Amino acid sequence: MSPQTFTDEMYSEVTTPKSSTPTTYDKAKKEAERSIKPNRILYTSVLVALLQPFQSGWPTSQTNLTQYNDTDQCNARPVVDGTCLMFPGHSKLEWTFAVNAWIFGGMIGSLLCGHFSDMWGRKKLLFVNCAFIVVGAVIQASVSNIWAFTLGRLVSGIASGVATGTLGSYINELSPPHLRNILGLGLQISVTMGIVLPAIAFFFANTSSGWRYLAGFPVILAVIFLLLAPTMCVESPAWLLMKNRRSEAMEVIGRLYGEENIQVALSWLESSSKSNQSELGEANDEPEAKESLFSPRYRLQLAAAILLSCAQQHLR
Repeated sequence: MSPQTFTDEMYSEVTTPKSSTPTTYDKAKKEAERSIKPNRILYTSVLVALLQPFQSGWPTSQTNLTQYNDTDQCNARPVVDGTCLMFPGHSKLEWTFAVNAWIFGGMIGSLLCGHFSDMWGRKKLLFVNCAFIVVGAVIQASVSNIWAFTLGRLVSGIASGVATGTLGSYINELSPPHLRNILGLGLQISVTMGIVLPAIAFFFANTSSGWRYLAGFPVILAVIFLLLAPTMCVESPAWLLMKNRRSEAMEVIGRLYGEENIQVALSWLESSSKSNQSELGEANDEPEAKESLFSPRYRLQLAAAILLSCAQQHLR
């Protein structure tokens, strides 16, 4: 008996609870996918969209200059000129709220973006998110009260949560399987660049008005996105298929990969769409599990899990 025969007899392929048929590795299909050379519109869609997670990184380090908040300097009376540059004389409590409002807003944005992304589409949601970016930045850059600044940070946090929560799906749904990991790195790179650049800008923003320019900078990102996205970004074909807008999806796929590759691209997009719908259907068939989840017995554990998951969604 050959080793291969022995192996085949000893082991048999089985399905998981969520799989109706065994998954096989189709080498020809993989080769066909890898042979596809995406058109420029794929890369422009990703690059323009990455302007939004850049804004997500920006508020992370925007307030990290010591001259903006030093406890001893801000508690001094009178406050010495050139110290405690942001809202001179603010308290530690006020500063804590101002800084962390962005994180709380990010939790809200990341929680809500999935619903609106499925309802409106990935591209349209990113357009709407520009309003939050602009409003949050304008409030922060123009106010003279730290509590109003805190409100601006909250709005910017919502924008950051929506951006990071939506971009991952958007890039994944646009990209062919063999490029998803590479293009997906753009999200982390964009956020990281957004964190690094404010730190560099501190060299000339260490004045009583310099922080306002830092706070208002995301407006530029939103404007650039609004100018470029209408012609340089496409809607997610996976979302169009999910909404049964097949003809529009095929048109977008043709723009992304070429008319000759529509059927190949449809094969991986439709399989992903069916998998998502199957999981949603199974979730709807488990009312008893939902009742247990929300029972008083598990209330504390549920609250802790939700808070941790919300924070992770935004800070990933």
